Amino acid sequence: MNYFQAILLGVVQGLTEFLPVSSSGHLVLFQHFLKLEGDMLVFDIFLHFATLLAVIVVFRSKIMSLATGALADLKQGTENTGLSDRIMQSKNIRYILAIVLGTVPAVLIGFTLKDTFESLFSSMIPVLFALTLTGCILIATLWKKAGNREIGIRTGVLIGIAQAMAIMPGISRSGSTISTAIFLGIRRSEAGEFSFLLSLPAIMGATLLAVLDLRETGLDPSQFGLYFAGMLAAFLSGLVSLKLLMAIVRRGKIAWFGFYCLALVTGVLILRSGGSTELQQNNEHTGDTLVAEQHIVIHSSIDNVEQNMRVFEAPGDSRPLLIALHTWSFDYTQDVCDEYFEECSKRGWHCVFPNFRGPNDRPEACASTLAMQDIMDAVNWATENLAVDHRRIFLCGTSGGGHMALQMAGNFPSTWTAVSAWVGISDLARWHAETNARGMNYSENVELICGGSPGASALIDKEYKNRSPLTSLWRANIIPVDINAGIHDGHGGDLGGEGSVPVGQSIRAFNEIAKAAGNKDDIISEDIIELIESDEKVPDYVMTETSEDPSYGRKIHLRRTSGLSRLSLFEGGHEIVYNAAFTWFENF
Repeated sequence: MNYFQAILLGVVQGLTEFLPVSSSGHLVLFQHFLKLEGDMLVFDIFLHFATLLAVIVVFRSKIMSLATGALADLKQGTENTGLSDRIMQSKNIRYILAIVLGTVPAVLIGFTLKDTFESLFSSMIPVLFALTLTGCILIATLWKKAGNREIGIRTGVLIGIAQAMAIMPGISRSGSTISTAIFLGIRRSEAGEFSFLLSLPAIMGATLLAVLDLRETGLDPSQFGLYFAGMLAAFLSGLVSLKLLMAIVRRGKIAWFGFYCLALVTGVLILRSGGSTELQQNNEHTGDTLVAEQHIVIHSSIDNVEQNMRVFEAPGDSRPLLIALHTWSFDYTQDVCDEYFEECSKRGWHCVFPNFRGPNDRPEACASTLAMQDIMDAVNWATENLAVDHRRIFLCGTSGGGHMALQMAGNFPSTWTAVSAWVGISDLARWHAETNARGMNYSENVELICGGSPGASALIDKEYKNRSPLTSLWRANIIPVDINAGIHDGHGGDLGGEGSVPVGQSIRAFNEIAKAAGNKDDIISEDIIELIESDEKVPDYVMTETSEDPSYGRKIHLRRTSGLSRLSLFEGGHEIVYNAAFTWFENF
């Protein structure tokens, strides 16, 4: 990000945070069309703090009046007047209570559904739908006559519920709260004023949560200039937008923004329809089944780079979709794609085999923001161009694909109906040490990806952490995740050859999900992991749910289920059992 982009983002945030057009929706569209990328957590903290200051500055008189008035009301009254009576008789205190209680719905929804709604930021489709809804709500205020009602505790809570809905990108916080207040008969000027005072706890809470997240991601002092440039732009544009909107609300012209939202959606759809995909089709006969493989070229929604993928389109309406991933050292041309296509052809499923930046030997690949978005772009393309059953979207990968399957499960859990990861890496720093000790070149790949060896610098360690599924897998406890490893992986063996990923990588991924689900009894201890890795067998005292599973066609050494997810250590090495993976998906 450069200074121009920082200032531009600051202006967009400052203007759209308060204007009823959805700041989150506009930022998603900017990401898609202006190719803005990278870890924005710290920058977001500065922008939110700037908009917080703008609200305080514009409404400082009202804030002081409420505070001093509430204190004075508490002190007044006779000895016979109880504290509760004084509270209920005080207009200032009731107003403050309306703000406090109106914030509760946003807190509840924010903590329970935050990850679900965050995943929507990866696609424009739900954002465009939400922007359309925002526009219609704003336009509907044209038919509501001006009211004369004052803010009370009940109306404050109802407006707070409207604010909570704005966690979805594309739903405007100010638009939903001001419109709700108008529909409830609140005076227009008070509707706008209460909306922005109600935003103070919400913005402070969001900023605090971001600061807490910052403990995990670290801070880069070299970016302070960009942060302050964006912050200043957001503050100044926030002042302008606040004063402008209050004047518009008083005049009863808030519906103007509804027409803007609908025009924006229309413009984006026109731009998207003007985009192109290149397609080459190759039809092959397999027995009596026609296998139609398509070569599709789409453009990354982040940096506009061409991304190749192979597609098998199943005949019929509303078919399940499988996103299948290539392994560590290969790309979308890998032969394993044929195995996935064959299994999907048997079942009448669509299958997409994306490139997601190809082999893992450079920073752009290996669980980068770019690579993850490439997979989401592939999902979006498939759902827009194939007859997909949106209730059944699956993800599967082996080795490097298993690593990416776990990464996508943790970062975009609500996208997937179920995930199956085979012999995947969950901790890159640990795997760097493991492969380096065995003299394998994978450790060199990881150094090229992350910028050096673990421990070389805080920024390099941050890369290792961000690209390791263990960092985000706690979010995946809400979906079924199937984690598999061959018992001999990392040691060689008759079935799997010389494997490169010790089984502990899969076990620790399972442990992270079990811990997030609150199932501590399902966690496998580090002592047991070490024994399994060294002896290539599971100790007799470790209980397994089953030793047989017909879909695997071989012994199950350890099967453990926790919540929706399961772990299977099977007789084998560094490999996938396709029938087992597809049998898992068929359960959903």
